[in-house]
Amino acid sequence: MLETVLDAKLKPLQQEMTDMKQDITGIKQELTDMKQDITGIKQEMTGMKQDITGIKQEMTGMKQDMVDMKQDISGLHNKLDLLASEQPDDTLALLQIINTKLDIIQKDVEFTFLKTSKNELEINRLKTQ
Repeated sequence: MLETVLDAKLKPLQQEMTDMKQDITGIKQELTDMKQDITGIKQEMTGMKQDITGIKQEMTGMKQDMVDMKQDISGLHNKLDLLASEQPDDTLALLQIINTKLDIIQKDVEFTFLKTSKNELEINRLKTQ
């Protein structure tokens, strides 16, 4: 009889322990799933970092190309100015047209440089996030 009373008292405790074990098993499974998700996110971030590094390297090369182009254009301006000072009026008019076109090209290069700088700023912001 004492054993029956004890079994009756202990049965709810045993059921609670069984329920707690199931809850703990569920939590363990959720933690395992979260670890897998975090590992996937880490791998994606590593890939993004590599992509950003590649883009930065490309942009550095583009920046150098633009600097070189600006120097070339500046040199052409100087040569045209020298030629313009030594040529008759019809040639001077032609050189002024060429000079105007070079000014447009230089503005395009400056715009591209600014756009590249903006892209580099955005990449830097993404990298620091």
